[in-house]
Amino acid sequence: MKRIDVVLSPAEELPEADGWLVIDILRASTTITTFFDNGGTELFPVATLEEAFRLKKERGEATLLMGERNALSPEGFDLGNSPLDLSKELLARRPSGVMTTTNGTLALQKAAETGVPVWVACGRNATAAIEKLWKSGTELAILCAGRYGRLAFDDGACAGMLVHMLQKKDSSLVLRDGALTALAMWNYAERDLLNALNKAEHAKSLYELNMESDILFASQIDVTRTVACLYKSEALVLRRDCDDPI
Repeated sequence: MKRIDVVLSPAEELPEADGWLVIDILRASTTITTFFDNGGTELFPVATLEEAFRLKKERGEATLLMGERNALSPEGFDLGNSPLDLSKELLARRPSGVMTTTNGTLALQKAAETGVPVWVACGRNATAAIEKLWKSGTELAILCAGRYGRLAFDDGACAGMLVHMLQKKDSSLVLRDGALTALAMWNYAERDLLNALNKAEHAKSLYELNMESDILFASQIDVTRTVACLYKSEALVLRRDCDDPI
């Protein structure tokens, strides 16, 4: 019998699990998925600006420096955290990147510390992501990146959507308390992802920055089968559909 748990912020202690999905729907996990969907080959998630600049220097000028602080691109970066800035033409020329964000890359690093497979999930790759998780074992888990160390409604509701999809896959699935909470958030949003995103404080701040297009893009469901996963080599690195994630 399989069980699913949801951790609603990286500030919580992570339970034991056979595999993790990490969600930062606004916007890191959406941007990561789009990076690989458009032809990116490897993406290094790091926690700090200093790490990002150092790794960019080590890997050379062709490596994209991507990310945000408080939703805006830091000075000296090639790109911010908008998935709409990632074109097939750009990634054909520069398929490698370094990324740091306020919430999402920290959540990826925390999930990586568990030593079990970690995949990146969002609305756009929802079904493909849960299929990866389903095959990982009996103890399934989702980590929400949250916002500034706290629960974020957008990530929680997206996690609830994934829990609902897993329930439809197997009605005997056991929901732990975190999964029940996320599912309640999804139901509160009337099982409408755009509605869920628009209810979140994070979305309101993006609207104030005229980033409505990013929210609409993130609200799309099952438009890609691309699921990035974490490898651990000389540094944590995301790759597309890898066969042997950490």
